[in-house]
Amino acid sequence: MEKLLEVTEIELHHIATILKLVIEGLAISIVAFSILKTVPKFVRSYQRKDSENFYHEIRLDLGLSLALALEFLLAADIVATAVTPTWEAIGSLGAIAGVRTFLNYFLRQEVKELEAEKQRNQGEPVRFARTNELNKSVSVK
Repeated sequence: MEKLLEVTEIELHHIATILKLVIEGLAISIVAFSILKTVPKFVRSYQRKDSENFYHEIRLDLGLSLALALEFLLAADIVATAVTPTWEAIGSLGAIAGVRTFLNYFLRQEVKELEAEKQRNQGEPVRFARTNELNKSVSVK
């Protein structure tokens, strides 16, 4: 029975490692796709008369993508620690989670400011797209 548990733990560790790599790959793909999408917009922004408003829109799109990538990276770290956590791994996860949460918080603050500025420039009432999308998905019909 002990041997079975040991083999199962080893296999779960392999699965967790593979899953961690897949999740990290998704995060990298999100960042790469976002950059590939942003660079042409940034180049076009120099040709526009309202380039500053367009620049804020670019930053908003990129910021949302980076926040999503940070969430995926945090999930990958949690998966890596889930199977057989040591105190060292838990401490490392705590530090990484703290730094990523800190970065994500300030990134989201900047995104909210950019969304509010975008709404003011368009003359619409200020509302946060992410919050509204979340509220719509949670509401019961």
